Amino acid sequence: MATRNIIAAGFGGQGIMAMGQLITYSGMLENKFVSWLPSYGPEMRGGSANCSVVVSDEPVGSPVISQATDVVVMNEPSLEKFEQYVAPGGNLFINSSLVKKASTRDDVNVFSIPVNDLANELGNAKVANMVMLGAFLQVTNTVKTESVIKAFTKVYGDSKKKLLPINEKAIALGQNSIKEAGCVGGVCQILPEKTNSQVKSSYSRQTAANVELSGTDLENIEYLKTIKKYSAEDDEKIFENEMTIVDEALFIEEESIKFCNKAAEMLKGDDAGKIFASLSKQSEEHISYLKGLKESLKSKDETSFVDKIKAKLTKREEYDWGKVDQEKARLALNVFAIAKDIKNSSIAFYKKAKENTKDKNANKLYDELEYWENFQLEQVTGQYEIYKEEWWADQMFSKM
Repeated sequence: MATRNIIAAGFGGQGIMAMGQLITYSGMLENKFVSWLPSYGPEMRGGSANCSVVVSDEPVGSPVISQATDVVVMNEPSLEKFEQYVAPGGNLFINSSLVKKASTRDDVNVFSIPVNDLANELGNAKVANMVMLGAFLQVTNTVKTESVIKAFTKVYGDSKKKLLPINEKAIALGQNSIKEAGCVGGVCQILPEKTNSQVKSSYSRQTAANVELSGTDLENIEYLKTIKKYSAEDDEKIFENEMTIVDEALFIEEESIKFCNKAAEMLKGDDAGKIFASLSKQSEEHISYLKGLKESLKSKDETSFVDKIKAKLTKREEYDWGKVDQEKARLALNVFAIAKDIKNSSIAFYKKAKENTKDKNANKLYDELEYWENFQLEQVTGQYEIYKEEWWADQMFSKM
């Protein structure tokens, strides 16, 4: 290897800077000449945060890259902005989970990897950047995997050592995705089913018991999130009949209440805490509607009670989230990230519930609850986007 000029780009919170730092520190461990140049500012707000990394056998003249041997893009705005920087014959790595556009370049090697999907197969969406790093290492051999593992605590700190195993698995999964697809250059499109990972169920259950929110010191807060992947047999049991479906819906709303109550307590005193308390109350209302549905199913009463509650369900309240205290910004980010996953899981369930129910009332109610979950997801996602940039910038600057 002579010199590799690497640009990694995405939005704040995707681990772009950490990916660049891991490559940089790994190069240092291998006695190479390196540079790492992060980019912060307005473009981050516009959906693109990036860093430039140079790893070379010779002294680095400038950390600024005008032409890159490799470009890694984790979202669509980054593809549009940075694909032009790839030198002819260079490598363009695309996160196809989020990027649906095809590259306009026909003079570079394009590797499209669904890193978010692959990370989800491991049960942790946060390691998508490590999956991409694994694919990058497999193609370029810029640094050794062993060096990346050694550099992990340098980048993330000793407190994150316990996260090393899942990150090692993510790197290996990224490497295997390239190996198994037989990618050597040109245009390589990798699909999730081409990996050795188990096939995912279309619906996954997430329980409040799986989410641990404890402590007030931000450095010690740990979120343990386990998503149980259902086998086809489990899936059949849930959607076996009308009663099993409504029972699962009740379970989901009950878990939502538990989570929102925990979140409200953790963010007590801030507007976000009040909103999570409000979301908890809304789920309590949903439970009352679902119990009404269950009674109508038992009595086989075909009278439509859903139309009577539709107005209440579809009344959209635009939340005024306000601002979270700066000391709670990172805490809030993690809470909102989990909330997004829970909402997405609920939406997936209600979609499937509509497909499997034969009861007219049930179909209407599930449709309304799906609508409501989508609306809440929009609200949660909007606030998450704000916090993730502030949190990521604060995290990275604190390590410099």
